Amino acid sequence: MSNLDIAKVDLNLLKSLRALLSERHVGRAAKSLHVSQSAMSHTLARLRDTFDDPLFVRTATGLEPTSRALALAPKLTTILDDISSMLTPESFDPANIKTRFRLHTHSFILASYLAPFFHKMHLLAPNLIFETSGFSEYSYQQLDKGNVDLIVAAGLQAPSRYMQRRIVEEDRVCLVDEKHPAQSHWGPDIFLNYPHVKNTLLDDKEDPIAVGLREHKLPARTIGFYTDDMLAQAVVLKDSELIATLPRSIAEIGHRQFGHSILPCPFELPNVVIKAIWHERSQNDQVHQWLREQLASGL
Repeated sequence: MSNLDIAKVDLNLLKSLRALLSERHVGRAAKSLHVSQSAMSHTLARLRDTFDDPLFVRTATGLEPTSRALALAPKLTTILDDISSMLTPESFDPANIKTRFRLHTHSFILASYLAPFFHKMHLLAPNLIFETSGFSEYSYQQLDKGNVDLIVAAGLQAPSRYMQRRIVEEDRVCLVDEKHPAQSHWGPDIFLNYPHVKNTLLDDKEDPIAVGLREHKLPARTIGFYTDDMLAQAVVLKDSELIATLPRSIAEIGHRQFGHSILPCPFELPNVVIKAIWHERSQNDQVHQWLREQLASGL
């Protein structure tokens, strides 16, 4: 007998063979699988052709398995049990997670949102280890390569090939040193009279402050300091006349740590939208799904 090509074998035949071995009767096997007796007889014919063996001999009381069928029986049980186990969803308990989860994010999101989130996750899944790196122009490339599990970032228009979910949204405000002279007569003109801190990750086409100034037909800002780190913007304001326009959560950190003053933005700007972004291959991963749900409900 030639070797069977597994690609040409209907694995449902194996279930029928197990039923026939168990019941030793075509009618009873058909009933156990909820098919007609004629359908089971047809299946038995296919089984005989597939295994090149009669498999069963008809007797007065039913079916008597051949030696070939008896030899197949223990292997059949193992194979079908393994397939059933493989197709049964695994029970999920966060306490049993043992893995390292890698994120790319912004420092302000780490400071404002993710640090307390990581603490909460440590209580629920003590063997889940997080690794964070700063979001950069290479983050999507690393996501494609499987070197990053999740991006949590703000103000991004992720390429359409990625999955994404809105996590949280906040407004933008201005932050200045507590002794900044602009506070006493704040407005659009005063906003433009002083130097600003600019995020180097965004060019003027993407920078929401630059876009907002153009939309309100206001002149461009004078830039007095450049940084790629939003959290650093709050740090460099101390004892300066610089102005930083930031998500409110960073401004509140600057106020708590350095005594900076929070001022309303003198013209309308869109809110900061923080998103989770992931590769499609992680969509149905149990740990990944659970963490995304925790992020969405916990920030």
